[in-house]
Amino acid sequence: MIIARPTVSEERWLVLALRYPALRQKVEEAGSGGPWKTTTWLARCLGFVLGVVGTGLFAGMLVSFPSPWLLGGLVMVIVAEWLVAQRRVIHSGVEEIVYLCGAISIVVQILLWNRSGGHEEVGVALMAAAALLVGWRLLNPYITTLAAALLSLAVAMSSGHLFGGGMREMEAGAFCAALSVGALMSSGWQWQRPSTDRMLDGLVVVMPWLAYGWLAAWSGSDASVRGQVALAFVLAFLVLYVVVGVKRRSHAPLIGALGLVVCMAWALRHFVVWTLHWQLIAAGLALLATAIVVDRLLRVRLEGVTSRPLEETSGLDLLQVAAAAHLTPRPGEAPPAPVQGEGGGFGGGGASGKF
Repeated sequence: MIIARPTVSEERWLVLALRYPALRQKVEEAGSGGPWKTTTWLARCLGFVLGVVGTGLFAGMLVSFPSPWLLGGLVMVIVAEWLVAQRRVIHSGVEEIVYLCGAISIVVQILLWNRSGGHEEVGVALMAAAALLVGWRLLNPYITTLAAALLSLAVAMSSGHLFGGGMREMEAGAFCAALSVGALMSSGWQWQRPSTDRMLDGLVVVMPWLAYGWLAAWSGSDASVRGQVALAFVLAFLVLYVVVGVKRRSHAPLIGALGLVVCMAWALRHFVVWTLHWQLIAAGLALLATAIVVDRLLRVRLEGVTSRPLEETSGLDLLQVAAAAHLTPRPGEAPPAPVQGEGGGFGGGGASGKF
């Protein structure tokens, strides 16, 4: 079975055209991105909104049909697959939300058929699996990150209910922490597809925040041992992310570290007896001093945190080829061959084929 998706080379060219709008027309004319059609971020967001509206209207039309969730889900999955496989539409927003809603609708219909059991975590895990398949199919990092978040919710609901208490917040936090560490280690490898890097970056950024959220729910609002565990987790991951982000010159760990700073400030509120305005002033001064010190150190040693260092020349070669394609003018048409009017070489005019 062949799954219609951009090849590695086509995906790289599409990412390059999206990052540098001046090269978009040249990439389309050269056909380097293949037959795939992409859009800008604004058009993608608008397509996502239109897909949500269209999906809602279509769901309202199927209320009177038997098994409406299954019927609507199958139709939406078929339409989204047709857009991708036949129309070669990728990352436009429309096919992504239609595909995701269709897969979730099929899972909901399966859960409605099996109402006898009270295992809510199974339903959440099935939704997470459906979202993971859709994210892998469409090379979408946002959907795969959503699938990981749903899977952590399923872990938390393994012995309780969403609104009934008895949830395993500590286990869910440990799951998110382990997933973030695994994604952080895997993001240091070289992957062929840019979408794989983005999927890992999404897990690197979001999973520590979600892990602290589960640990904060587990520890409560008291400065107890559980609160100290949550604070120690935030401090450990903050140091780890800053070190890895500076060493690799990668944006994802540094963005995750910024969110962990907010989590640390929220966790420290239980251990600081100052009033709120003094806490804000002290936190601002500490962050400002830390930023100045780090900036001074990195400016000399690493010449600033600008981008990930190129370990091979493939990316640079790709950029040079794209720049050459953009700057090189299109060659003109060749002039027609001149007419020779002296007759043939022997045997009369035209016998030799020269006119």
